[in-house]
Parts: sequence; structure tokens; C-alpha cells
Amino acid sequence: MRTAGELRAGYRAFFESKGHVFRPSASLVPRADDRSTLLTTAGMQPLMPFFLGREQPPAPLLTTVQKCFRTPDIDDVGLDGSHLTFFEMLGNFSFGQYFKDRAIEYAWEFVFEHLDLDPERFWVSVFEGDAALGLGEDEVALRKWQAIGQPAERIVLLPRTENFWSVGGPGPCGPDTEMYYDWGPEHGCGEADCRPACTRCERFLEFWNLVFMEYELHGDGTLTPLPTQNVDTGMGIERTAAILQGVMTVYETDVYQAIMRWIAEESGVAYGDSPEATKAHRILADHGRGMTFLAADGVTPSNEGRGYVMRRIIRRAVQQAQRIGLEPPYLARLADVVIAQMREGYLELEQHRTEIHRILSAEEERFGQTLARGLRLFDEVTARGGDIAGEDAFRLHDTYGFPLELTQELARERGLGVNDEEFTRLMEEQRERSRASISRDDRRAADFAHAAGFKSDFVGYEKQDVLTQLGAMEQLEDGLFLAKLRESPFYPSGGGQVTDAGWLELDGDPSVRAELRDAYRLEDDQVLLLEGDGFSDGDRVRAVVPWRVRFPTMANHTATHLLHKALQDVLGDHVRQAGSAVRPDKLRFDFTHGVQLSVEERAEIERRVNEKIFENLPVRTFVTTIDEARKLGAMMLFGEKYGNEVRVVEVPGYSRELCGGTHVRSTAEIGPFAILSESSVGAGARRIEAITAGEAYAYLHGGLREAETLRRELGRHIGGGGGGRPTLAEAGGKNPAGLRDALVAGKQAIVDALR
Repeated sequence: MRTAGELRAGYRAFFESKGHVFRPSASLVPRADDRSTLLTTAGMQPLMPFFLGREQPPAPLLTTVQKCFRTPDIDDVGLDGSHLTFFEMLGNFSFGQYFKDRAIEYAWEFVFEHLDLDPERFWVSVFEGDAALGLGEDEVALRKWQAIGQPAERIVLLPRTENFWSVGGPGPCGPDTEMYYDWGPEHGCGEADCRPACTRCERFLEFWNLVFMEYELHGDGTLTPLPTQNVDTGMGIERTAAILQGVMTVYETDVYQAIMRWIAEESGVAYGDSPEATKAHRILADHGRGMTFLAADGVTPSNEGRGYVMRRIIRRAVQQAQRIGLEPPYLARLADVVIAQMREGYLELEQHRTEIHRILSAEEERFGQTLARGLRLFDEVTARGGDIAGEDAFRLHDTYGFPLELTQELARERGLGVNDEEFTRLMEEQRERSRASISRDDRRAADFAHAAGFKSDFVGYEKQDVLTQLGAMEQLEDGLFLAKLRESPFYPSGGGQVTDAGWLELDGDPSVRAELRDAYRLEDDQVLLLEGDGFSDGDRVRAVVPWRVRFPTMANHTATHLLHKALQDVLGDHVRQAGSAVRPDKLRFDFTHGVQLSVEERAEIERRVNEKIFENLPVRTFVTTIDEARKLGAMMLFGEKYGNEVRVVEVPGYSRELCGGTHVRSTAEIGPFAILSESSVGAGARRIEAITAGEAYAYLHGGLREAETLRRELGRHIGGGGGGRPTLAEAGGKNPAGLRDALVAGKQAIVDALR
């Protein structure tokens, strides 16, 4: 076992032979209910609901290969041979089945019988205890290592900071034991106390960690035993591959060699040619993998959250690519190298190749246009001497798209600092201006919902006319008020579907009425904005969504699903939804596709949608688990995060999507479907606008009338050869100029008829 691929497959096979069930990697984007990190940082993170007892694991023993991304190391990537942002973590997990003894036995067997490591280079660390936690040294783990054959002189006791794991606050926790590889004293610091976790050298490489979750940490710092003892382990593929291949840096392993070769061939600059070249290769290799996997999981560049992480690594890579002379566009081609190497283990890479290209190419082009100008400004600023002012760093960010971290990195290369406090102040002032532009009602809605103390129950799937209670209200100005109903038929905008129209009337006195102006979606709750008067807290009210508004919205939403499937069938599986707007009068659907639709493609897409409408297929909705939905092949919005329980909208035998919107009961209720337009909405994305039901009937009927008018006008001006009138050729004569004059006359006839 030497290559990373062999390690990945061998680890899985070993633990499957021990009764573990393989679970594919979760997304780099954590679940919606996990706000602990922007991105998945560890193999156990997607399994936290199982460790916390909130959900039942699919099996008591699991093994995974989890893709991970750690943001704190971004600025260190390239400076040495060990820092990474993207990496793969192998793991085996036990939920109440085995504990320390067997976990250590499995590790020992795998390390020496499968990895075939040199026992003389193998070290382990064990938790030494912690007085504040009231825990002594981990005697069970210590005794087990000694009993299994690990020499006492290569076992070290380390403190809580090194050998005790927790989630960073209250929650499950426990001691851990770590395995190290000794590169030898020639790589050490020479000090007598040099041992694993030495901060002076890189002689010892930690490659596998076994965490024994046996306690719950409480807010007051006390521990109580968990009802079950669990095991969570993590082995980094890149580090272990370095050990197996006898190289000191992860960038020299086979994990990165294909990428490194491509960079050298494309740029003419090899890894190791110079310190600058080495740094550029490392950044492009690591960030290239990271951006490819992030894009495959739906992360797009932005100025906030995980989108900002994506923007940072792309722009850092672009800056380094220009330094070594890569000819743009290059990020999509770099992604292809990553996909070719990793697609076997991660099918989403191939499935989303087109979208990956679109995301990376658009950001490369956007930053590439401003990078040169930004670098010129940077040179001007540094030429003045002294550290870079926060105002200049802010201008580089705001005008030229330089993340602060990129400015800081460029400044460090010249021995300069950056006034990041002033930069932060200017950024906060900009955010305050942005926040001030948000309407007061939006801000008040969230506060009002919290103060109301109850959740509004949405019943709009089944009812459009509901007798309910006005549970809370708050008067605003100009006759507006916020309201929460105990039961509400009003759909708040979400999933592309617009907010319902409708009204509220006092039960028994319909003359007391308020019109719905907006509905605010607050996770699984909602707040209404209404205009009217005469209402009080506690009133019995009738809430109404008129059928003439709801029904065409339902028809358009179901038609959107049929359109999505027809686009994939006609254009290919690369088509993914990139946005939508479902209104009563029409629908808009944005999708990933690089070129304009041909006349034939557009006609075929329209034909297929109408075909499914005329087949009068049932439309079913049901709630299931996210895992079951995946097994059913339900389409999911690219980049969207879903909870464990999801709603599926299905046209049996044709379409199946996760969706929270309102839909018709059968496709025949949609009525005719017509595409109004198809256009570009940016690099690699197209937009279709379409209509259904009454709107489509009026449009098509009007089109027939216009066609008949055109036929008559063309016949009158040009003739068709019947009734003694000349044909088009005869009207134009035998010469091209005469034919051209006839065509011009015909064109003018069409224009006049359309007026």
C-alpha cells in the first residue's frame, strides 16, 4: 500500500471487514442545523447528530472518507510543505459498540499489517490528565498500548491542549490518543526533550487520532459521563501518503503530482525552480483542489461567509498564476486536472463539471480584469514608504477586489505591515450603510416574531381560506401592521415562489378587512405585513388567498419542474437550476448552459413540457428523510442545504424534486405551456421566461390571430401565385435587386401588421 488511492481503498476495506458500514463523504457545506463552522472541518462533523443522540446512525459502526476544508491555514499555504486548506480524512466510528481497547487494536493492526510502518519510527501520545477537569491520566489507553507491544519509551503523556478533544464548548468530549511518525533525529531540533508535539521542529508527524467520547462538558466546566461510549477517529490521507512514500512534504506525494506537472507544463516554471515558484505551485495545487470541491458543493464567490473563503482562495491562486506566467483562462483547466484525479471517489465532480467551470472562470475573469490595476496601486502605495494605511487597503478591497489577506500577504513579502484596524473600521462603516438600506419593517418583523412567543402554522398546502386567530399584532405607520396568525394559508416567498396575495377579514364582519402586503419567512415561522384597521390581538379572523391568484402560481410552479426535467433531457445532465421566479402571471427559470438554445431545441423543450401536461399525470407530494430522497434520485437545488426531513414533489415516472412550494394536483391542470423568451444571464447561464394556463391561452390565441393577419397582409402585398396574383419571385422579377425590393416590401407589411 503506497499510493493515496490504495490507502483510501485499503482503509475502507479493512474497516468493512471489521463490520463497519461505509458512508460516502458529506458536503463541504455543513448541514443547515450545524452553525459551528462555515465548512466541514473534520470527518466526525457530519456525524455529530449521531454522537449527540439527536438522530439514529444508519449503523452502529461506520467508516468514511470525508472531504474537509480548514480556513485558518489559508495564508500559511505555500510557505511550507505541510499546510493545507483542503484535505481528505479517513475515519472509523463506533456508537456504543467498542471503545478504547478495540480501537487501539484496530489501529495497531492497520498500521503494522497493512501500512507496514517501521515500528522503530512509531510513537504515540496519551492524555496526561487535567486537574481543572478532575481527570487523571488515561490509564486504560496507556495500559493497552503497552500490552499490545508499544515500548514505553515511545509513549508520551501530553496535556489537555494536545490530547483532549471537545467541540469547543458544551457538548460531547473525551481524551484522545495520537499516533506519530518519527522522521529521525536528523530532522529534529537536537534538544534532549524533543518528542511528539515538539514546537521547535517537524521531526514528528501526527497522522492518526483516536478520540474516546465518554463525557459531556457542561457550561460550568463540569463533566458527566455520556450514556454510551463512542469512538471517533481521523487519519489524514495526505500526511499518511507522505509517510508511505518517504517524502517530507505532502506536496511531493502522488496526491499532488498530476497538478504539479500540469502547472509546470503550462507555465514553463517547475516546482523547486525558486522559492517563488515553489510557493506558487503549492498555492495553486492546494487552492485548485479546494475551489474545485467547493464549487462542486455549490459554494460561489461572494463577500460573506463561505463565499468569501471561496473568493479568497481563487484570487490568491489567480495572483500566483500570473506570477509564474500561466496564460488565462486556466482555473477551469486546473479544475479538470483535479476532476480527472478525484472523480472516481467523488462523483459530484463530474456531475457538476460545467458548473465548476462557470463559477471558476467567471471569478478568474472578474479578478483578472482588476488585478493588474490593483497591483499598480499597491506599488504606488508601497513606494511612499512605511506601512500600508487602512484606507489604502480598503480601496484595494473595494475598488480592485483585493481581500485584506492578499494585501497583507503582499505587504509581508516587502517587510511591511497593514493598518488592519483602520481597514476594519472602514469595512464596518460600509456594512452599516448597507444595513441602513434594509427596510425598517424587515428588521422589526424578526423582533416581532420572537416577542410573539408562538409559531405560525402554515396550512396553505391544503387550504386557501382559513378561520383562525390573530395571535399577535403590532401597529406600524400609514395603516400598516405586523401580524402573526395561529394558522396561515399565506405562502411567504421562498424557493423562487413569490409571496401570496390575499386578505384578512374579521370573522362575522367582512367589512373589516386588511390586504396582505408582504409575508416574511423566518425559518419555519412567518410574519405578515397587512394594510387595514379595526383588528385587535386575539380576534377571530378569516384569512383568504384568492384562487385566481394561487392557482396560476401553482400551475407555474409545477410547470417549472417539468421545464427543469425537459431541459436536462434535451440539453444534457449538466443542466442545473441557477435561480427561478414563480409568479401568478409567468415563470422565470435560470439554468446552467453555455450557449443559446437553437430554434429546434427550444421547440423540443416546449413540446416535451406540453406532452407531459396533456398526459394528465398526477402530482404527488410527500415528506421523507434527506437520505431517502437521495436514494429516490430527487433533484436538489445546487448548493442548497437541507435538513434531515424534506418535502418531495413528484410527477411519477418523470420528475422528482425537493420543493416547499405549492403545486397543482395533476399536470393537466397546468393548461398550455409557452416559452416567451430565452436569453443569457451571465457566463454559462441562460434564462427562460414562460407562461401557462390562461396567460398561455391568451398568448397563443393572440399569436394565431397575428399569424392570420400576417398571412393576409403578405398575400396582399406580395402575393402567393393564386387568383392571378404574382408569386414572390414574380413580384421581384428575375434580378436580385427586384427580389430585394419585394422582400423589403414584405418586411414592412409584417411591421405594419404588428403595430
